[in-house]
Amino acid sequence: MEMLGLSAMRALSGDINVQVERNICVILGCIADKLAGPNSIAVLTEETLDYMLSFVMFRREPRIVLYALIALEKFAHTTENKLTIKARLDAEVDNPLMNLEQHAESADFTWRQVGFCAKWALDNLFTVPGRPLSYETADMSDINAILNTQDVSEYLKISCDGLEARCDSYSFESVRCTFPVNFGVWYYECTIITPGVMQIGWATKSSHFLNHEGYGIGDDLYSLSYDGCRKLIWHEAKPSPVKDVDVWQPGDIIGCLIDMNEEEAIFSLNGQRIRTCTNLFRAARVNQIDLTRNGFFAAASFMAFQQCRFNFGTEPFRFPPTDRAFGNFNEFGVLTNDQKRVVPRRLELEKLRSTTAKENSCTLCYDADACCVLEPCKHRGFCSLCTSQLKECPMCRAAIVNVTTENT
Repeated sequence: MEMLGLSAMRALSGDINVQVERNICVILGCIADKLAGPNSIAVLTEETLDYMLSFVMFRREPRIVLYALIALEKFAHTTENKLTIKARLDAEVDNPLMNLEQHAESADFTWRQVGFCAKWALDNLFTVPGRPLSYETADMSDINAILNTQDVSEYLKISCDGLEARCDSYSFESVRCTFPVNFGVWYYECTIITPGVMQIGWATKSSHFLNHEGYGIGDDLYSLSYDGCRKLIWHEAKPSPVKDVDVWQPGDIIGCLIDMNEEEAIFSLNGQRIRTCTNLFRAARVNQIDLTRNGFFAAASFMAFQQCRFNFGTEPFRFPPTDRAFGNFNEFGVLTNDQKRVVPRRLELEKLRSTTAKENSCTLCYDADACCVLEPCKHRGFCSLCTSQLKECPMCRAAIVNVTTENT
């Protein structure tokens, strides 16, 4: 770090190279993420912290502010660093993150990312006494379908209204929405905030989120997606190139329609049809899979530093289909007040830590009693509901021939 000469003076110098300083902040975040613990503490010297905080406090250039803020978040993965950063932020008369969070709905898409990250950091890492958490002030009265905070991979960030998502990890993070559809014609839109790699489309409950292996929506038999950065439609992890369409840009609108009557899915970019896809339904017929049994969900996967906003019908669609009638999730979806609460992950973790499971709880769901014995392997510890969904033993991967019940 010494050879880079990181300091507040460097950050505030009159002539800076935006790309160089942005890349330094990206590298600092990567180091903090990969070397969490004593090494991260050693890297976060007073000069390095001054360098990052200077960008955050004086807000000179949004591209640098964004990655300085993300780097601070990565350093905060180590508790000692988190306390050090929080103390510096609290020492300011006006907390700089509270100023930055006001950009969360900015029309400038770079500042919008800054606002999103600042709001998330204030809710999850650098809390401020007296500041209400974002979900406590979010107006959810007209929102009946959101991204499902209980059906999401571990590092994805979701906004307090449940309609915007961002990934700042180096894994491929995925999420499904709360409302499944299993008949008729349905449509939703997605506003592109960042122009990088995202796979947006449709998935069933059978789709698996393998974030560390790089598998997301469109990478299995049960999902289909469009990636407008690489101009590829994905199904079964096989890309299909798309021609005669532009690479997506911030502000573009991706339209996603599924017609289960005609067995087709259609993607569009700013109202221009990209392609009509039937391979999702065709593969299901060949493999004798009933894709409509559990319904389709709007779903998406995100690479690092990517963000988009979903419209499930809360707002008027920008480019609604004109060739057929369709439904929207928000009109038919139903959420309880608890389901509408996008609670910060730290509170969810605290709740889990304070929860004690019964001694004979199912080792998969921890809700019901473990009462089943799998044969022929004789492994036990599972409830009847979880067992009914298994084909192989979770312990040894042996095929399940029979299940017996024992008294608990």
